[in-house]
Amino acid sequence: MEDGMSLTRPNKTNIPLWQDTHKRQILAQFIFAVLVIVIVSLLYGNIIDSLSEIGMIPSFRFLRMDSNIDISESIISVDNTSSNLRLIVSGFLNTISISFLAIIFSTILGLIIALCRLSTNYLINKLAVIYIEIIRNIPLLLLLLIWYRAFFLKLPGIKEAIIFGKTLQEGGQTQLSFSLSNRGISMAWLRPSDHFTPFLVCMAIAFVVAIALGIFLKHRENHTGKEQRIILFPFLLFIGLSLISYALLPNAALQKDIPVLGKFNISGGLHITAEWFSLFSGLILYTSAFIAEIFRAGIQGIPKGQIEAARSLGLSHMKTIRLVIIPQAKVVIIPPLTSQYLGVAKNTSLGVAIGFPDLFAITGTIINQSGRALEMIILVMAIYLTLSLLTSLIMNLYNSRIQIKER
Repeated sequence: MEDGMSLTRPNKTNIPLWQDTHKRQILAQFIFAVLVIVIVSLLYGNIIDSLSEIGMIPSFRFLRMDSNIDISESIISVDNTSSNLRLIVSGFLNTISISFLAIIFSTILGLIIALCRLSTNYLINKLAVIYIEIIRNIPLLLLLLIWYRAFFLKLPGIKEAIIFGKTLQEGGQTQLSFSLSNRGISMAWLRPSDHFTPFLVCMAIAFVVAIALGIFLKHRENHTGKEQRIILFPFLLFIGLSLISYALLPNAALQKDIPVLGKFNISGGLHITAEWFSLFSGLILYTSAFIAEIFRAGIQGIPKGQIEAARSLGLSHMKTIRLVIIPQAKVVIIPPLTSQYLGVAKNTSLGVAIGFPDLFAITGTIINQSGRALEMIILVMAIYLTLSLLTSLIMNLYNSRIQIKER
């Protein structure tokens, strides 16, 4: 350097702690972590001491004990001799099943309402607006109570039920195709027979063949540039092969189960309780109103030039929606849609107000029976947290896959 001068880099190790931003951040995080650990330890010690004084040392051994609780409906078989753990599993399956179905149907209904909301037809547009504004401003709990108390509980009893397809059989039994009463809905249904396994194997083979056809059509579309029915043809092939296999099997894989009207109840068929249907329909109506607005915002976020360019290329209205609008709109839709899906599983806990035995309702019953409030609260929090994290993981993986990548 000129004049014998040289430039030297400052030594970061000589910077005082109060002037080093990075070190100050690390120290602040360390102090905060220590404070959190100390506070949690004090609270935990206080809880343990309080429970020890009344002879209730925290333990999860009570999960193996008999529950002495009867629940109205369950996917798995449970009774009052079942363990508390089996009862929790039953409530968890009830929550999972109704959440999964509610998510599917509310998404479909939400998309339909969003398309109606964007319709140029004045009547359809205003009806969709009225639906969205009313449902979004009604609390979900009130909506459930309206369905359950103002609808189902006002229906006639079993003897005066609304019945369709009533037939009198030999022996005095009365069979029916459909009934509606304050107990719920009963209808004729198909039940798997003892020969259902071969039919299930045939359906699996048909599914593999349909997937192979879809892959072939996709490969052909990429090479020829000609549009192929990648979804329609494999779906029709799967349905056709399944129906053919069902007809060729020597024994029926499914048997018709028809409800039978008794003196005090209806046995057989598919029975949907008033509590289940009230919670299911309430979740669909409530969630679909929010999902409709999410879909509307995503669709309206697409520049009009994209749609005009698609129409100028000769694409029909449905092809424009499928090939241009939806691929771009779902990039914007997925993040807020994930929040709605997370809310569905947590909103099922409101079913306790109408007597539906979901995870939260069964948890409260076990707490009243066993007195193990701390253990049950920790357990149910862990279950809901795991369910939410799993839902977020699936949606985030899908979101990362559909992101438009720049080249």
